[in-house]
Amino acid sequence: MDLDTAIERAREGKFEKEDIERLLSPKNKEERSFILKKAKEIKEKHFSNEIFLYGFVYFSTYCKNNCRFCFFRRENKLAPRYRKDKKEIIKIAETLIREGVNLVDLTSGDDPYYNQNFGELLDIVNDISKLGCSVMVSPGVVDKEETNKLLDSGADWYALYQETHSPKLYKKLRINQSFQSRVKARENAAKTGMLVEDGILLGVGESKEDLANSIMTMARKNLAQVRCMLYVRHDGVPLRKKSLSADYPLITALLRITNPRKLVPASLDIDGLKGIEKLIEAGANVITSIVPPNFQLAGVAQHEYGIESGERSTNSVKSFLRKKGLKPASNQSLATYQQKMAENN
Repeated sequence: MDLDTAIERAREGKFEKEDIERLLSPKNKEERSFILKKAKEIKEKHFSNEIFLYGFVYFSTYCKNNCRFCFFRRENKLAPRYRKDKKEIIKIAETLIREGVNLVDLTSGDDPYYNQNFGELLDIVNDISKLGCSVMVSPGVVDKEETNKLLDSGADWYALYQETHSPKLYKKLRINQSFQSRVKARENAAKTGMLVEDGILLGVGESKEDLANSIMTMARKNLAQVRCMLYVRHDGVPLRKKSLSADYPLITALLRITNPRKLVPASLDIDGLKGIEKLIEAGANVITSIVPPNFQLAGVAQHEYGIESGERSTNSVKSFLRKKGLKPASNQSLATYQQKMAENN
């Protein structure tokens, strides 16, 4: 199949499985470079040289689940556990906002405490939403009533990653968790008017067919942000890292090509600043997992890397962008984007 044709079909949303599989299998370095170049051009067409900055607040590392890939799985005795109180969470958010992030991502494990005290999470969301910044919540699966309460409290975004859109592989990754419940939770959030993010995990045993299926699924769903992340194995985690069916920047590029107007993140959580450079070149337009030092916060994939050294701080990211000829987006730019996407829901 002609490469240009496959790219054009993917960009226009008229693709079939064979188009995605063709793009996942460039015949040589020249074809791969061409795909990445096209992805970057699409990003620049719709978002210019602006990059959105997301502050990351992992406010609780307690989790009732036992996912085979996660460092913070319930049975891992090696994982550091903490649950930040409201006062400290607000202080962290204020620091991030003062330094210039566009969004605060409130993430936790599926913490039984907040399952039982959901009102406390709502209070935190409400207080942060009044600080002049967008708010994303990532508390795990929530029901329709809880989703409405999060929206009413000021949450703009709901993030819930499927990891894979293959039910067979999902069953091996998320032990005793419903595949469909995660799908339904995202659909419920989108119906309320919240913007929704989905994502996939790479290096966990996915086939090229699985990747193609995930890319197609996320492109056709009512999502405002789509991502891929590399699996990083830690002590106490049973899942061994598997070989990739396609490389990380290439998959990022295909997410951009198939989602021209959606946000596509590059995460500092994998390899800090050097880990996002190729992803930005492949069409990513969000830098996530910005974590301020001195608050004893953890990351997810890399729970310590670059945090206390300041590499993952807002100022380090801004310096990186200046050197690349890029600029941090304004809060108004994100607000405008959010409004457009909400109107299209």
